[in-house]
Amino acid sequence: MSDARQLIRSVQQALSDIDEQIRHHPFPDLLSQGHASVDSLKCFPGHQYHIVTSDVRSFALLVSRFGDSPSREFFMGVLQGEREGMDHLLVMAHRLDMTEGDLSAYEVTAQGFAYATFMAHQALYASAAEVVLGLLVNFAAWGHNCARTSRALRQRYGFSEADTAFLDAFAHMPSFESAALEIIQDGLDRGDSPTRVHRGARLFQAYEKMFWDAMANGVTAE
Repeated sequence: MSDARQLIRSVQQALSDIDEQIRHHPFPDLLSQGHASVDSLKCFPGHQYHIVTSDVRSFALLVSRFGDSPSREFFMGVLQGEREGMDHLLVMAHRLDMTEGDLSAYEVTAQGFAYATFMAHQALYASAAEVVLGLLVNFAAWGHNCARTSRALRQRYGFSEADTAFLDAFAHMPSFESAALEIIQDGLDRGDSPTRVHRGARLFQAYEKMFWDAMANGVTAE
């Protein structure tokens, strides 16, 4: 597994700057300081509803594409997590007096929806190794910010544990690095380009930061 492990460490090191930018993004701080109106909080579930809806289709496609490969169980697990996440997201939205109809009608920004667009692109065109390494790097930063956002919503806005279950599921996601190592090594053994795998992870992180930027813009616009 040395090649896959070395590639993961190389990518993580190369992306450490943007990873830190994401992990220290000002959006959760704005919430913890009470700088967001309750109405402006709707931008998070409003965007996530469309992102999760898109991601469910993307991971279903990945299951279809790689159903006979070592990544099958991994993608099926992520798909199930996305489906369960939607149920939790609806609870968060209800806390903000948003119905599923409101979420469906919510107009996302290009900046806030770009991540899901790239995820759909990867689901259609990328190798399993490209997708999995990107998620390995991305989910760590995403989960970190979900924890910060959940804490701020509970401490400052009176959200309950049920209200923040969508965020907490990602915040406490168990490590999947061992599964990722197998999938990435399999991809490398099949001839996947390390450069393409690295590029996919870099773009995932760039679009992740754009999402949090969009959330901060939605708050500061109030």
